[in-house]
Amino acid sequence: MKRLLFFSLMIIPLIPFAQGLNAIYSFTSYNVPSKSPYVEVNLSIDAKSVKYERVEEKSEGKVEVVLVIRKDTNIVYAQKRILNAILSNDNNASIFDLQRIGLENGKYYANFEIKDMNTDAEALIILDSFIVDYQKNIIAVSDVQLIDSYTKSNSQNIRSKNGYDIIPYLFDAVPENKNQITYYAEIYNADKQFGLDNNYILSVCLEDLNTGKKFESIQKIKREQAKEVSVVMGSLNIEELPQGGYYLLVEARDANNILYAYKKIPFVRYSSKQVDNMISALPSDAFVNGISEKDIDEYLYCLLPIATETQKGFLNHGVKKAGLEEKKIFLFNFWRMINADNPAAEWKYYMDNVDYVNKKYSTKIKKGYQTDMGRIYLVYGKPDHIVDEKFKTTGGIKRRTLSDKLANPDAEDASADGVAYQPYQIWKYSKTPYGEMNKSFVFYAKQNNLMEYFLLHSNAKGELFDMYWENKLTRNLLPEGVEGEAGVQFRRGY
Repeated sequence: MKRLLFFSLMIIPLIPFAQGLNAIYSFTSYNVPSKSPYVEVNLSIDAKSVKYERVEEKSEGKVEVVLVIRKDTNIVYAQKRILNAILSNDNNASIFDLQRIGLENGKYYANFEIKDMNTDAEALIILDSFIVDYQKNIIAVSDVQLIDSYTKSNSQNIRSKNGYDIIPYLFDAVPENKNQITYYAEIYNADKQFGLDNNYILSVCLEDLNTGKKFESIQKIKREQAKEVSVVMGSLNIEELPQGGYYLLVEARDANNILYAYKKIPFVRYSSKQVDNMISALPSDAFVNGISEKDIDEYLYCLLPIATETQKGFLNHGVKKAGLEEKKIFLFNFWRMINADNPAAEWKYYMDNVDYVNKKYSTKIKKGYQTDMGRIYLVYGKPDHIVDEKFKTTGGIKRRTLSDKLANPDAEDASADGVAYQPYQIWKYSKTPYGEMNKSFVFYAKQNNLMEYFLLHSNAKGELFDMYWENKLTRNLLPEGVEGEAGVQFRRGY
């Protein structure tokens, strides 16, 4: 699982977490079948975003990293680390940190606090969750890690893995000038499934994020001998891969092509090459042929919540200038790129959801699909659980977050005065369409106006992230760095 990935139907460019420090990270789980699972926590900080101070004859930077991992309400791992850096002339230099942490199967919540020790700026706070799930004697694939580079190990070190020193590629975006995508994964207990040293089929391929179709021209398939642990490492040539969102997929199948285990990781490919399925003339049976001129613009504008940045350019600026035929071709191509076999069915399904959000979330000045709640519903679907608090007032002690306690052990808990929240809802998704697990969205009614709720905070990829959202929700009554009852609801999902 990674951060700094922005999804619509495609993924838009990366941005930093906040002003000041820029960081990116990943949690990648592995297993040692004879022992127990573990997770690798990779952290990379942009060296240019660190402030350096002159110490003797060198310019030194110092970053404090606090990582707290919880299982339910119990802290299972907590560590404070100081990362030191020397100013470099390399504009692409990064400060790397890797931790390997043994964990049992289960769901975990992680809290990073990253502080530049040479500034007074607030710490960068990152909240996320991940799952470790490896069953005894059952075939499984580890998480897939994209790799920036690897070399043969001369000696054992923190980067060593199965004889190689590996530098991970932590970004979810692959630029046009990068024509190879390199990966690392492990397969466990294939010997238990297929019999020791018997052959099975190992494949690495690319899958379109939106349609689920595989690129048969870009894949690697080989026979693998079944062992307790097998390493999967290699590269795919993506020079001809069109721009878009994809999964890199690792699969283990038997001789009859039955799938037994798999894992996949999403990424976006930036390229001047476009998907070659655009049409310039409408088929006679195209669903758009029956759309009238008075309706076509609204059918186009309601695509904005799910459109790519390129498509938004036409929707925001080109629709008013385009003719009816051009608009119909755009609408047809939009849904044909998602489902070439049945674009009409995709269009109808989406329009049913648009009708729903328009009825439920429209205001006097906005259509439902133009609101934050409408957009999230159209992108992520119906939430699995909703917390709806119209006018919540709480009393009793409010406690500092776990990471804040670790970083500031002498800090006191907040007072027991009551806290009044503005009306809010928390939407919980057990799994998003993009493979993220247990993500939530906080919406609130500004100034207690229940006519429209605005997105305040989310831990989903690319959505609005505000580490002090609960402070804003209480109009500054709840101090920054302190968790109240809404924060507990957000973590638990109820």
